[in-house]
Parts: sequence; structure tokens; C-alpha cells
Amino acid sequence: MKTKDQLEQMLQETKALKTRTEEAEAKVKALETEKENLIARNGMTTTRSGNSDEARALKFFGVSHPKQLLQVNVGSPRFKHVPDEMKYLVMQFKRNLDTARWISQMCHGEPLDRIGKRDSDDSLSNVKGMLDHHFGKHVVAPMIKAFGSTVAGAGDEWVPTALATSYIPEYELERVLEQRVKEISMPTNPFELPVLKDVTKARKATEGSAMSAANYGTDKITFTAVKLAEYFEIPEELDEDSAPDFLGSARDEVILAQRRAAESAMINGDDDGTHIDSDTQAAAADVAEKIWKGWRRQALANAGNGATLDFVNAAVTEALLRTLRARMGKFGSNPRELMWVVGPAIYTEFLALPSVVTIDKFGPQATVLQGALAAYQGIPIVNSEHVREDLNATGVYDGVTTDRGSVLLVNAMRWYLGQRRPIRVKLMSDLPSQDRWLLASYRRVDFKGHTQGAVEKSVVYGYNVAK
Repeated sequence: MKTKDQLEQMLQETKALKTRTEEAEAKVKALETEKENLIARNGMTTTRSGNSDEARALKFFGVSHPKQLLQVNVGSPRFKHVPDEMKYLVMQFKRNLDTARWISQMCHGEPLDRIGKRDSDDSLSNVKGMLDHHFGKHVVAPMIKAFGSTVAGAGDEWVPTALATSYIPEYELERVLEQRVKEISMPTNPFELPVLKDVTKARKATEGSAMSAANYGTDKITFTAVKLAEYFEIPEELDEDSAPDFLGSARDEVILAQRRAAESAMINGDDDGTHIDSDTQAAAADVAEKIWKGWRRQALANAGNGATLDFVNAAVTEALLRTLRARMGKFGSNPRELMWVVGPAIYTEFLALPSVVTIDKFGPQATVLQGALAAYQGIPIVNSEHVREDLNATGVYDGVTTDRGSVLLVNAMRWYLGQRRPIRVKLMSDLPSQDRWLLASYRRVDFKGHTQGAVEKSVVYGYNVAK
């Protein structure tokens, strides 16, 4: 029979055991809560039901396995019918995979990306332990499961089999100007795209009589890809716990830098050696605005054929816009092919026009054309921060008169973005003396259109616009 002291001791031990059990349960619950918060913060769900967002994403993009999603470019025009939330879900999946890979490379000694090698050399499969750390286990692995793929253990065996080749990194959804022009894949560099010109009309044929030849003309557009690069310095103090949010933001930034460069060059580019804008001429040789001829430069060079219109320091009016459109001739006929491209100040002038159709009346196009918030004459108005509003009375920057804006009217179907290599994002170590990392984006691309002249005016430029 136990003594009173023994019973008291057993009671104390029972209480202590109960306390430890409660503490352990509380810790488990806290970890589960943290896991769910991470999942929610990164736009994921853990359900695998057929009605889950992940299951719907697979159906929307016509694939059966998440590894196939990695080869889908959600920004492609052929997926314009897919809801934006599905696109963002897939983009977040790829973003998290990148983050997990970089944490493994920075903090766990996994192989680094090799610059200049073929894409398959830098595939995720080279980083076989990318799901071994906390972010990989508690964020990426649950998302893989949510898409319907089994991840045993940490998921180490999933990576080399599913990601044997590098996947397609996304641009981002709001590539307003790039999405509006035709994208041409460049199998070689340079690449020649055959085009037709001087098309003919069928003629009356008289039975038994020979007809004279009237063949159409041919031409070609030659694309020569230019390499665009940007990098982001990652501080040495970054560790595994702070890396996910920072790396995700840095990845977004180096990709956005590519979009900004292409959009600004499409508008303001001039590669003739003497740039139309004096401040760009004085800038470094590697600025994006010097890589090809943009719309302003093309229209100004074609001014003798009516591709420009002086607004005479007046604000935007419907009469002036009608005149500008009329100067395009047949290339201004179909509003579905056109877009007004303006800066923020001139955009507000458009919104004051009596016949502008605002977003509440714009219909489905408001969700297709990101950034196009209104339309005039059925033509979407694209507000771009890269349209300069510090120009002089001749439509260029001279550093003296800097209070004039401009209006571009573009037939987007006559311009092409040649894509030799889509955006790639790679992690590399900086110089040994710097003791830090660099996150860099690369892309090879060119921008061309049909030759502008008396017949072809697929871009016109209204300048000397009062703000």
C-alpha cells in the first residue's frame, strides 16, 4: 500500500506530465497554424478535391499534372479566357518553386545556376534538396500535393523526375503593350519573317482568253535579338527564415525590370546613334531606349508622309484625335486593331472627352486589356508611365521646353515582338570580396514592324500637346 507521500508524488508527476502534454499539443497546434498561415499567404489551398482551385487550374490549362503546368506560359494570348485568379495561382506556384530553389542554393550549398549554359543545365532538377528546408516542406510541398501530386517525405524524389527540364518563367499578367503586339518565336538569330506587300485583287476572266500576270509583292522583316539583363543585390545578412518574402519580391522586381525596359523601348527607342531625346543620347550606351527604333522614332521619321500631327500646344480634343486617326489611312480603319498610347496627364484629358466610354461600359475587354481603362471611338486607351510628358514643341526632349505631352495611335497588328529567349531568372554569387548574391534576369528579344512610308502608316504621333 502506497504512503501518503508516494501518492502525493505520483499526483505531482501526473500533473507535470499533463502540463507537458498540453504544452506539446499547443506547440503542434501553433505549428499547424503557422503552416496554414504560410499556405494562405502564398495563395494556396491544401484540398485535393476535384472542385479545388488547383484542380480547376489543371483543367483550365488543359493539363493533368503540375509538372505540365511548369511548361505553360499563362500570359499567352491563347489563355486569355482563363480567369486571372487561375493564372495568379500557377504563377505563385512557379514563384514558390524558384524561392525554394534559391534558398537551397544560398543556405544549403546546392549547385548554382550556370550562366551561358543551355536552359536544361539550370533546371530545378539540379537542386535536388529544394524541398528539404522549412519553406520547401511547409509551403511548396503542400502546394504540390494540392495540385494532386504525391510528395513522399520531403519531396526529394519528386523534383528530379517532374522537373527534368527547365520550366517557363512567367513575365507577368499586365504586359499591356507587349500583349497587344504579335509575338514571333525566333528559331534562329537573326530571323527573317516573310511578309506580303502590294496585294492584288481578283479580276474578271474571259473564257478562252489569257490573263496578264499581276503577282503580289513580298518583303521580309529581319529580327536580331538583343539581350536585356538586370540584377538585384541580395544582402549577406539574408538567412533561411527571412529569405522567402525577400526572394519573392526580388524575383518580381527583376522580371518587372524586363517589362519596363521593353515597354519604354517600344515607345521611346532609337538605335540610330543620335537619339531623338537629348538626355537619352547623353545616357550610357546600355540603356533600353537605345536597343531598337520605337514608335515615336518611327513616326517622326515618317513625318513627311503625314505620320505626325502638331497639336499646336492645345489640349486633346475630339477633332484633333479624328484628324490623327485619319492620317493612318486604311491602317486606322479597324478599331479592334488599334490602341491609343498616352501618359498619365494626357490620359486624364482623354477621360474628359464627351464620347469616351469608361470602364463601367467597356465590357469584357476591361479584363482582357490590363491597363486599358477607357475607350475612344471604340479604341482602348492605354495609360503607360513610359510615354514621356516632358517634351518640347517638336515632340522630343531638349531640356529647355519640358511641358508638352504626346499621343500615339498604333495599329498593333502591324508590329511584332521577336522572342529568341523568354525571361530567365538565375541566382549567382557576386565577387568574392563582396560576400553577397545576385539575382539576375535575362532575355533575348527584338521589336520590329512593317516599314513605314507613304503607303504604310501603322503608327502616328500627335505631339506638342498641352498638359
